[in-house]
Amino acid sequence: MKKKNPKRITRRQFLIGAGGALAGATLACGRGRQVGDGVGTKAPSETLAPVLTPVSTESPPVQVTPVAPAELAADMAFVGGQVITVDPGDTIAQAVAIKDGLIQAVGSDSDVAALVGESTRVVDLRGRAVTPGLIDSHNHFQVVGLMNSYYTPFLPPDVVTVEQLQAALAEAIARKPEGEWIIGYFLFLQGAGLPTKHDLDPVSPNHPVWIVQQGGHYGSANSLALEIAGITAETPDPIGGMIGRDPGGEPNGVFYNHRAMDLLRLHVPRYTTDMVRDNIASTQPLFSACGVTSFQDNNVRGVDNVATYLDVGKQGKMYLRGAIYYTLEWPGDLDRALNEMEHYADDFMRFAGFKFLLDGQLTMAYCHEPHNGDRWNMPTWDPQTYKDAVRQLHDTGLQICVHCAGDAAVDLTLDAFEEAMDANPRSDPRHRIEHAVITKPESTQRMKDLGVVVCTQPQFIRLGGDGYVDLFGEERAKRAIVTKEWLENDVVLALSSDAPSTPWYTPHATLIGAVTRATFSNQRYEPAQALTIQEALRAHTMGSAYAGHQEHVRGSIEVGKMADLVMWSTDPYAATMKELWEMVAEMTVVGGEVVHEV
Repeated sequence: MKKKNPKRITRRQFLIGAGGALAGATLACGRGRQVGDGVGTKAPSETLAPVLTPVSTESPPVQVTPVAPAELAADMAFVGGQVITVDPGDTIAQAVAIKDGLIQAVGSDSDVAALVGESTRVVDLRGRAVTPGLIDSHNHFQVVGLMNSYYTPFLPPDVVTVEQLQAALAEAIARKPEGEWIIGYFLFLQGAGLPTKHDLDPVSPNHPVWIVQQGGHYGSANSLALEIAGITAETPDPIGGMIGRDPGGEPNGVFYNHRAMDLLRLHVPRYTTDMVRDNIASTQPLFSACGVTSFQDNNVRGVDNVATYLDVGKQGKMYLRGAIYYTLEWPGDLDRALNEMEHYADDFMRFAGFKFLLDGQLTMAYCHEPHNGDRWNMPTWDPQTYKDAVRQLHDTGLQICVHCAGDAAVDLTLDAFEEAMDANPRSDPRHRIEHAVITKPESTQRMKDLGVVVCTQPQFIRLGGDGYVDLFGEERAKRAIVTKEWLENDVVLALSSDAPSTPWYTPHATLIGAVTRATFSNQRYEPAQALTIQEALRAHTMGSAYAGHQEHVRGSIEVGKMADLVMWSTDPYAATMKELWEMVAEMTVVGGEVVHEV
């Protein structure tokens, strides 16, 4: 099925647009900074990577004479390069031909030249590399757009202290009528943790304020917002959430985990359906310009947001391939999940399943033993209610994804999956654990036995790895994101960005994070768990395709698969980390159509 060619953006337009995307919080695909000095914004040190010899891009041109009849001729052909197929043998070919949106042939230049006709567009790679399109198997796609349209950014390098936050907040307030909400987000505040109402009140006496930490699981409100929401010392913590409190019991304005955040968010003006549509439209060129051809949005809250995604697909407005998972935050969401979800699917948009968040960010990680964060023994769901919900959703025949930061969250999820599978044996449910930051050694074998996919983000190590030992203790911290262990034990691994919960939406950061496991201080974190670039690319293509039950149609460059691929400025298999960081997607193709070109 062919799609109408979308409007292309030039390299200059992309660099200008992406440079401001997420208000400076993301990378223009290898060019420039991601967040600002101070939080993992620098390219990894060259000392962290082996020095390899890049493939020359000065190869002589390939001479191709049109010989194929029109009925056999390829629509497009790439010749004269390094076609990294990510097939079972990790074959490196010279050329690839595309016809009717599918891979027509993969092989030598002469193999593909025989399929070139008068109308074939021939791209001479001149030694450059082609890979399968990157599949971002865990992100919050339309929320990437929200970060520019709904939230006010308070980000590094401009905002890294409480004083800078107060100054930026005062500037935002000066542009708003009295009484209007200020809705923003921040990344971190040096030495201050999460801002409290005591930090926000001095500059916002007449405006309710709600700002969210970029990871998405903490929020801070000022006193006026608390008053509007009716949250007082008598307000109990909801199951699975926590309200921050002063020593006397009064709320301090900080909310931990979504159920607590929802108590405040119920009173915050919500974004509109039109904004969601615009966010989907505005995020597609950002992802395509980084070589991402497919995404899986693993946190779609609200029946209306699910319907909007599907409607955009039905209208033919998707040129990247999207899959969405409906998030259950409260027990009442189960009925909506079972009765209000349209199980729609086409080549560019589909409803793929369901999502739970069983704990929060690492200071709220649900663990078997205490850690030094804010809370260690609190799942977001009552365990039996959670198991019952998993069982019912398993019976729909769709996938279930679960956010698990701590080892107890992982094990409770494995228990829930196993009980559901025992009660209703399905041939290949392929349920998923998202993040899996801390796991027990014995959990790895259970993941394999149950056919569970792990979808993780090694760039988390860049963001927070320097603090893992202080948070979890030396021994437990060794088990952070054990990617090599999973692969060696035949657990299917998928890699992803988790954008915008991380400051990066680019596969560059994901691949580098997997290969270097570099912390912000440029220390290698448990280097025995590092992947090779081949393993990392496979996890970001075939692993991510498998995570979405799509490995038979995408994820590698093989005859008959969808023609989703990327032409890169550098061969990723032969690049230093600096070169990988600066690698540019010079052309992105989805279903045989060019959706990005520089």
